[in-house]
Formats: sequence, C-alpha cells, structure tokens
Amino acid sequence: MHYNLKQNLLVVTFLLIGISSFISFDNTIVSASLTDSTDLSVLKAAPSGISVDKYMSNSAPSVPEKGDIYTTNSAQILDTSGNNSINGNIIALASGKNTYGSIWSNDKTFDINKEQTISAWLYFGSGDGSQDVNSEGIAFVLQNDDKGIAALGAGLEGLGVYGYDASQFTIVSGTAASQSYIQKTAIQNSIALEFDSDNNSFYTPTAPINNDGLTVPPSISQIVNGAYFSLDGYDTQLGTSATSLTSSGFSDKVKYGAGGAYGHIALTYPSFANPYKKIDSLSSAYSPWTEGYVLAHDGAQQAQLTDGTDEYGNPFQWHHVTIKWIPASSGSTKATLEYSYNDKNIDYSDNTSTKSDIKELTSSIPVDTSKLNSSDGKVRWGFTAANGASSNVASKLVALDSAPGLLYADADSDIVDTTLGNKKITESSTDNTVADGDSLKLNYELNYISGNEDWKDIAAKIKIPDDTTVTPDSDGNVATITYSDGTTENISSSELSNSTIQHTLAKTIGTTASAAGKTATITINATAKNKTSSNINVAKSVATFIGSNEISTTNSPAFTILANPSYSLKLSNTNSSNELNLLYKLDNATLNLPTELTYSDNHSFEDSTNILYQITAGGKEFTVGASASGTSYDQTIDLKSLMDDDTFWNIFTEDSTQTVTIKAIDQANGLVSNTLTYKVITKPNKTLSMTVSNNLAFQNINAGDTTKYLHRKTNFKLSVTSLREPWLLSVSTKGLYLNGQTLNKNLALVYRKDSNSTYSTLSSTPTLIDQNTTSYETSNTDNISDDWNKNTGLLLKQLGANTAGQYTGTLSWSVTDALNNN
Repeated sequence: MHYNLKQNLLVVTFLLIGISSFISFDNTIVSASLTDSTDLSVLKAAPSGISVDKYMSNSAPSVPEKGDIYTTNSAQILDTSGNNSINGNIIALASGKNTYGSIWSNDKTFDINKEQTISAWLYFGSGDGSQDVNSEGIAFVLQNDDKGIAALGAGLEGLGVYGYDASQFTIVSGTAASQSYIQKTAIQNSIALEFDSDNNSFYTPTAPINNDGLTVPPSISQIVNGAYFSLDGYDTQLGTSATSLTSSGFSDKVKYGAGGAYGHIALTYPSFANPYKKIDSLSSAYSPWTEGYVLAHDGAQQAQLTDGTDEYGNPFQWHHVTIKWIPASSGSTKATLEYSYNDKNIDYSDNTSTKSDIKELTSSIPVDTSKLNSSDGKVRWGFTAANGASSNVASKLVALDSAPGLLYADADSDIVDTTLGNKKITESSTDNTVADGDSLKLNYELNYISGNEDWKDIAAKIKIPDDTTVTPDSDGNVATITYSDGTTENISSSELSNSTIQHTLAKTIGTTASAAGKTATITINATAKNKTSSNINVAKSVATFIGSNEISTTNSPAFTILANPSYSLKLSNTNSSNELNLLYKLDNATLNLPTELTYSDNHSFEDSTNILYQITAGGKEFTVGASASGTSYDQTIDLKSLMDDDTFWNIFTEDSTQTVTIKAIDQANGLVSNTLTYKVITKPNKTLSMTVSNNLAFQNINAGDTTKYLHRKTNFKLSVTSLREPWLLSVSTKGLYLNGQTLNKNLALVYRKDSNSTYSTLSSTPTLIDQNTTSYETSNTDNISDDWNKNTGLLLKQLGANTAGQYTGTLSWSVTDALNNN
C-alpha cells in the first residue's frame, strides 16, 4: 500500500496517542541485597533451606537475536537477612519490576534414567489488590542447552524459560514474531514445570508491554528503527483442540492456554515450535497488532499461587512442592513427572487443609524425554522466573530442601505398641489404637538412598506426639540412635524441651568409608496417657532432619488412645492343674495350652473380636491371633506349632522343667489380661540302657582236667532297661589270650540261654543273647543274668590242652532298637 507524506504523519500522530498506555521496561539489572520491607518479612519467615552456592550458579545470557533485549540475569543467592552470601539458602530469581533470571546446577547432575526427587519452597507474592503484584511466576526446568549456565529465555510471560513474542511496532502496523524466532529465544532442549502466577490472556487484555525502554510517547526515530513489545497472551484459553500435539510427545491432557485467576501449574516444552500457536483477530486493545501467540500447556491445573492463611489465621506465604521424576522404561521416551504442591506447612508438618487458597494439589504428567536431546541422559536442572511490570511486584524466591544428583534421602516414622504385642502403627494402618499406659516406641528412620555425598550434619528436631510421655532409661537417656553399621548413640534427657527433642547426629549416613551405613533409626521410648472417659485422637507430629546438604521430614502417624474401659479381660486355665507333661522329641508332639477368656462383667465379645495371645518360653516371645466370640471364649494353643523343631526342643530339653507364661490382648479395646503360668515337665520319650558287670571269672583248672564246660565262679549282672523301645542284646569277643598269644584253639567262650538250648560259640561276629519286642509305656528292666545257672549263660569251653597261666579276654555288649533291626 502506498501513502503520501501527509498520510504517514497522520498515522504517526494516531499511534502516538494509542500507545500512551504502554508500559516501559527497564533492563538495567544490578545484583544487590533485598531491602524491601515485604521481602525482608518473607525472608525472616523462610524455611531452613540448604546452602546452594556449591551446587548452583548462573551467568549473563548469550543473546544472538537482534530483537531480544533480555540480556541480563537477576538471579542471586541470599541469606535470610536479604544479603548476598555464599552460604545463602535463598535463591532470589527476580526482584523488582520486569526482572527475570535463571540459576542452574553447576554440572549435568540430573540423570533422566534414574528416579529423582526435588523438594523446594516457592514464594510468589501476596496478590493483594492486584494480580500484577505476584506476576509472573517460577518454573522448574530441565535443560540440555549448549549455553549451559548462561541459558535464559524471555522475561514477563516468558518466565525466563519461554521464547520472546517480540511483536514489532512500525510506523504503519504491528507485526508478530515468527514461530521460529520464539522457538530460538527459548531455553533449548528443555522441559519446564511452570508455576505461573499470572493469567496472561488476550481475553483479559492489558496494554502490550514495551521491552525496549522507549520513552512514552516514543520518538519518531525509535518508531522508524522498530520497537518491540510483549503482547502478554501465552495463557489465552482457546476453544480449538490441541490434540494434534499428542503425536509430538504431548499427553492427551494438552490444551492451548491455562486458567487460574491467580495462577496455574502445567508442563511445557519451551524450545519446541508447535506449542506456540499464532492467533489473529485480537481485540482493539492490542491495536495496531492483530496477531499474537498462545502457548500449549500439558496437564494444566488451576492453582492460587499467592499468600494464603491457614485455619488459624496464620500466614501461608511459602509454598512447598515435591517433584518426583519417574524414568521411562527401557526402550521408551515416556517418563513421568509427579508433583505435590502445598504438601507441607512451614514447620514441615503435612498440610491437610481443605481451604482453596492453600490446599494440596497433586498431578502426574507424562513427559517426552526426547525433547531434552540428551545422548547420555544427563541434563542440568534449575529454576527460572520473571516479574511483571508493577512497581509493587513481589520477589520470586526459592529455597531448596534437596538437590537432584547431590544426594537423595528420606525419612519415615512408625509407632510400635509393645504392650499390645508389638502392634505397629503406620500412616496406612487401619488399626491405630493404643490404650492408656501402653508402652510405645516412636521410631524415626533416616534412609540414604543415593547420591554423590554423604548426608552430613543432620540436626534432628522431633516433636513428641500429644498425650504421650517420654520415658527415660536408667541412665537418663530419652532415645537411642542405631546406625546400620551396628553402632549406637544415645540422646540425653537434657536434649528434650517443651515436648521436642533436638539433637545433632554425631555420624554421617551414606556410602563412603567414613559414614555409619545408609540408615539411622531413632527410637524414643514413651507411654500413652488418657485419663479421660473418651478416646483421644492424637494428631500427626512433625520431625525434621536438617543436614547441610539435605533436608528430609516425616510425621508420626496419627493414632487414638482409647478411653479406659470399666471392665477387664480375664484369662483362665481350663485344666485342673498348671503342670503339663511333654515327651522329649516325641513324633508329632504337641504342647497344648488350654485357656478360657472372659470379660469381668460377662458381656459378650463383639463379632470376631481380634485377640492376640502373647506367650513367653525359654526367654523367647511368641504370638498367635484369634477371633473371639460369645461371652466365654475357649482357646487351646499348641505352642509347638508356633516354632520350628530345633527352637522348640532347645527350649524344652530332656528331663527339664520350664515355665511358660501367656496373656491375652484385646487390641480393639486396649485391654491386657492377667498372666497365666504353666509348668512344662519334659520327660524322656524313649530310653534304652544296659547294665553289665565289668569282670567275669571262670573256675580254675589243673593240668589234665578234661571238664568240657567251665562254670563261672563270680556273680555276673546283665540287665536291659527300656521305655517305649523294643530291643536286641548281642555280644562279641576276640577270645582269650595268654601273654598276648591267642588261645582260640584251646578255649572258646560260649553262651547257652537255658538247659534246653544249644551252645553258641562267641566270636567277633555279634551273637544274639536276648531280645524283647514289647514297647513299655513305663520304664521296664529285664534282669537277664538272673535266670542263669551253673550250666547256662556264659561258659568257657575247653578245646584242647591248656598252658598254665591266667587267661584274659574282652566281651563287647550291644543293645539296639529292635525295630531298626527287623
């Protein structure tokens, strides 16, 4: 179109009037202490946070594009006094109007092929009076940009991570940036989880923001040279479908724009071109521009990213977020990013509020890891942020509890009721009741999962649950720390104050040689207290473990201390005697404990009342459960069935008397019965023994004596005693000797059972002497030699002429189980 000079001047005059409401942008940024009273108040109330200077850094951005004026980086590290500090624990990403910044891990420490967790606190502003006060927002970013720690996107709606929608103001018109330009000015190879605290929408128009520091009105020379503005419409919600992006790695939750009066949370791919969609027909508020860009958001969720108040009217300024990365399965590029926003209160207790401005928000979003363009899976992680143009805009602050790649640790808690049979209560327990006076173990387990450093300088701060009293031991210690290397450490009662234990662990946990293993368990002995007539519901109680390089927290599980019932639980022995006989190692042996269980007022057990029987024997404890019903519940418990054979017979040894105790626990009502005592007498199961004389002498003979069988001249005792053991008795011998010479050709030992029996010559092969196939239930003794006379039993047979002298020999007797020899 052609215009004459007069027409051009008229257009200029019109446009000068039209831009009188444009907002000027100041890009002169200087790192400095924060002095604003609001900032200082927020910093004073900041969470602990780990020192980040060792792990994170940034630099001025590299800006190759002519139109990109985002040439500074306002991110800095502060302490809680607002001063720059190398030991600071607060990251100020943007402070003051129109500021923007980024900060990154020094190295590519985020491995997308491994599970990762980051825990952080975010501050956006109050939002009082105007949405602009807490604009624009913060983004958690993974990036593999060649610029490294100099990577930075556009300010304002760009949140320091997205590309610059550099809409140019010319003499005759307004032109939008190209999609490729926006793509190039974003942080490359990146994935962002945005916490956008402003709704940048064309449908709620604000004046385009001037990014070139032009005067108002701009000079003709500035207009001729071109002036760039952000049209501020990335969050515009379109009615058109965005599902065409699913083939490019987005999930089916993708949509153009996002809602939320005071913000939203969403996943984006900043350097991917297609998510930036050009729309036309902008309202007259954007004249002379008719085109602008909106951004596709994946899994967008409305969120009020501003200060709130809890149920008690306390300020809720810092917002905790836990971000978990779940890697893609082998061969896939689909990872998952999960987040829990507002999951903790400022004291690290679990946030259970249902108030809309501070309630917890969670989501799980699929992530296309190919957008990171990483060959080894290693990328940088960090934060970006930007502020809006309001002179009252709040600083964008971050405090870290943990840093990916540095170390990954967590804490967990449970309660064990030792009175109620070591009943364990966890956050997911369905039975979380205890009784007044019950002995409790409050357990806090610190777990080092992975990392490049040990978890160091761990300061534990444990709030004791309400209505429980810590029970010191005889040395005045209130807790014990047990490390996984087997070492222990005591916590003195002097470290307990106002129901809170504070103690710095003497050792580190981790994987280096100097660490005390990968876990540390803190056990506190306590007693439950309820002297009221009603149940007491004890709320969760927070425990924090603040190390120099990791902060982990947990909450003790909620539980209920039951009111004291007016009745008791009575356990009786249904036997007439408390003595129980046991046969040692009897096959299929049982040890039955007969019991009867009743309530003192004879009321009935509720349907299937859970009863736990706690039994002690031989210094060991055994438990068995049952479901009681009726007014009287009889239960015979086979104690042997609760142990393996070796354990059982090591306790109930032969010929011993052992004490066994048993008590019943009604866990639902917190009742513990009286204790019954049984006396278990373990008798031999089978016995088999033999009595035999040590010496046997035969009659003397003179030379020429031809007596064939020589009689015994001394008494000889031979008997067998048995209990449930049929037997066989045999004897063997090598014969008689004289001066070491055998006399087997001269003499032979023989056995004759009775006068009707033949003589059996004894040899080195055992000869059966007697047997008894009866299994006696009481001990029985067979006196075998009592039936011998001078012509029966053991005799000496002459075989030939004998040499003068004293003959000697040995008899070997053996009694064996007859059943094993059948």
